[in-house]
Amino acid sequence: MKYPGLDDAFLRYIQATPENQRRIQSFYIPFFVKLQGLVVDLACGHGDFVQLLTEHGVEALGVDGDPACCAEVRQRGVNIVCADVFDYLQQVEENSLAGICSFHLVEHLHYQQVMELIRLSYRALKPGGIILLATPNVRGLFPHLESFYMHFGHVTFYHPRLLSFFLDYWGFSEPRAGENPRMAQPLWRYVAWSDPDELPVPVDPELDTAGELGLPRSVHCDPTLPSRYRNVLGRLISAVKMFAVHLLVQPLLDRLAMQINENVYTLNRHIVHFNRTIAYQQNYLRRLNANVNATHQRLMGLDRGVECYVYATKGKTALDLPPELVGEKL
Repeated sequence: MKYPGLDDAFLRYIQATPENQRRIQSFYIPFFVKLQGLVVDLACGHGDFVQLLTEHGVEALGVDGDPACCAEVRQRGVNIVCADVFDYLQQVEENSLAGICSFHLVEHLHYQQVMELIRLSYRALKPGGIILLATPNVRGLFPHLESFYMHFGHVTFYHPRLLSFFLDYWGFSEPRAGENPRMAQPLWRYVAWSDPDELPVPVDPELDTAGELGLPRSVHCDPTLPSRYRNVLGRLISAVKMFAVHLLVQPLLDRLAMQINENVYTLNRHIVHFNRTIAYQQNYLRRLNANVNATHQRLMGLDRGVECYVYATKGKTALDLPPELVGEKL
């Protein structure tokens, strides 16, 4: 049983606004903007990408089987054919299209249908033509937990490597895959993870901390005083005074100096022990921070973009794309 207008009603229900769709799909404009010829968007929905291509000077056409979607697209003056995508590809002239794209179509199809879609696309594209398929990212955790099961028509995930194999099987050259950053759905908000290199540098346990603190290593009392007297009596009195000081006061000063030295030595030992404790704690914090960062990287590996894409060309044609769009070769 068919339900006319069901896709259109669902898009309205989830509030798939044209502004949001254009923001997401504008990421793919560079793939088609330099093509000479017609670019067809299969299952175009409300035709937002077709309109974007037209605004960028690309000859574009949308194909969709939902009458309600087609009616709305026509009201906006966007070029659209209301037909089943397979019927359209079978009827289109061979080697006539410059580009074919589909956004979130393949996950609605069984693999035999995906294979047929790619085979017919290869037939319809002219040499140098581009095919691009966007689908929920099976390598992201969020689609598995939330977004994939929101749609009533989803059949299965398609790993980008599997789609690349299908493209290669039917003769497309060097399929590549990537993720649309404008469809990211982070599971964890940004956390300012610390850099181990930014932790305080441990204090050297071998540091001579007494000298650094300005503490005396020893106390030395010079018994020699400058002579202030220029006569014999003055010198004698001075000598008696110095003898008395040396005899009575110097032992006290020596004992005081010894006590100070012992205290400084004890303080140095405590400081060295304290520094070693700090160094141990900082090394422990470094290891802990490294473990936390490693765990964070593993978690971020699951927090990937919601949408991935695979593209390839008919024939060995080098695409002039920005580096961030080239994608990985699978």
